[in-house]
Amino acid sequence: MSKQIFFLSGMFRCGTNLLRSIMNQNPDFYVSPNSFLPEVFQLLHRTKETSQYKDWKRLDIDINFKDNEKYYDDIIKNTFNNYYSSYKQKYIMDQARWGAPGNFRLLMYYDFLPKKFVMLVRPFEDILKSWIRYYKIPNYRISKFCDEQMIEYGAMGQGILALETLLEHHKDNLKIISYDSLCNKPKETITELYDFLNIPLYKHKFKNFSQVDIIGNKPSIIRTNKVEKINYKNNISIPEQVKQKYKKQIMLLNEYSR
Repeated sequence: MSKQIFFLSGMFRCGTNLLRSIMNQNPDFYVSPNSFLPEVFQLLHRTKETSQYKDWKRLDIDINFKDNEKYYDDIIKNTFNNYYSSYKQKYIMDQARWGAPGNFRLLMYYDFLPKKFVMLVRPFEDILKSWIRYYKIPNYRISKFCDEQMIEYGAMGQGILALETLLEHHKDNLKIISYDSLCNKPKETITELYDFLNIPLYKHKFKNFSQVDIIGNKPSIIRTNKVEKINYKNNISIPEQVKQKYKKQIMLLNEYSR
């Protein structure tokens, strides 16, 4: 059975695992952990640049099936349904940086779009401080650490690129959920998500959650008793040079985190 595919192109430290725990209560809905499928897409696509593929395309042509590139493309176009074929859920939300420019271009090239994207966001400084707390970064390393997070494939940089790409090219099919809204108004926020996805509403519980990752990986551990945002003591100071250097990105995230 063909699945209805959605994309969760969220940023780390913005509540994606909490969203997974809530949505996966619905027996018809599945939100994946971080997906490997973008890498699969990239590998299959890059194969077309190899000499072996080009020779095959030029020489190994059946007289009755001449368009062998089309048949190869069908492998890529059926990736989601093949990968999730053993899942019983009707609705699949694949979590990856699908909004990042390279991944988004592949979705467009292989006619997967339009599809509905969901993105969780949080103020820039809150995300950065969350990573600083997790890795126990000393004050003298904060500027360098931020630069590392903000490179194109960094934990923060790739997510921001994805948000910029989706706002520019796919805004009508993009639902942005702020971390504060998910924590402070979970029932209302989840109801709005169902409306956006245009699927039947499920009655969720918003306390006594289940963990989502079997290995108990610390960054993915959630508080299971109830939905609650913890306000940490403000003992981490973000250097002014970081705020100036990433002023544009700070403004973007702050705008959509309200």
